[in-house]
Amino acid sequence: MLDKKGVALFLITETPLHAGSGSELGVVDLPIQRERYTGWPKVEASSFKGALREYFDGEDNEKEIIFGPEGGDLHAGAVSLTDVRLLLFPVRSGKGTFAWIISPDAYSRFRKDMEILRRTNENISIENLPEFLSPNTVSNDSQNVLEIDRRNMVLLEEYSFEVRKGDANLEEFVNWLESALGDEIRKNEIKRRICVVDNDFFNDMVQMYTEIITRIRIDRETKTVSGTGLWNEEYLPADTIMYSMVFASKPMVKDMNSVPENLKTAEGVLNRFLSGIPQHLFLGGNTTVGKGLVRIESFGKEEG
Repeated sequence: MLDKKGVALFLITETPLHAGSGSELGVVDLPIQRERYTGWPKVEASSFKGALREYFDGEDNEKEIIFGPEGGDLHAGAVSLTDVRLLLFPVRSGKGTFAWIISPDAYSRFRKDMEILRRTNENISIENLPEFLSPNTVSNDSQNVLEIDRRNMVLLEEYSFEVRKGDANLEEFVNWLESALGDEIRKNEIKRRICVVDNDFFNDMVQMYTEIITRIRIDRETKTVSGTGLWNEEYLPADTIMYSMVFASKPMVKDMNSVPENLKTAEGVLNRFLSGIPQHLFLGGNTTVGKGLVRIESFGKEEG
């Protein structure tokens, strides 16, 4: 992978996000995309790449070089993206309004992904990322802890469990994430809200505690619900924090003379890609009713 340059993109949902997987014959008519083997929410790379292309601020020839031609098979794009993966999931808390949860498994995968990126980009530092996170731990500054009978307890949704404050590995991870995440408001809140839960609890939360919204279609003449106009949609809640890996390579075009000088290297492609994508964009469905507004923060780009 020496011919590629990689960065991480953090996505923070500003409003609930519906990246749909089609209709199903279940309780939820329109569920969100999920990984097959974990059941964790995700956003397909093709959906994310399409949204980035739509909002990219650049000329058509730049878009074709970076993202690939929209029609035909002349060449591949110079930028590759992975699926958008879950990092921190917000859940209701009995104290402090809400908490961001992460599991040892979710963290382990995130760290492996950062190791991959580190091999392509020396600006991505992982030396301060701990090897693992222990379950049932919170930061010393946690605002979600209730002291009951001299025990530190956390109440998430209808579940309560005892936690340990001030875990050294968690503190290291929070400090690293605060330096990597560009969203000033949220990164200052992470230390106060993060909670490491066990793997099974995390799985239950991300599968059963997404938002389910019932929508209706009104008959214009009768002003009542249309006969087939009642359905349920699933959404990732606002304040979900996810990430995607981006890899740039030299352009795939046959005639390099047609490529602008600033796009002839992997570094040039990556820098132009990062300068052209917006900080906010709409992703997924129902954008006309305010759904799917996400904030994008890049980590690993060259400064200056």
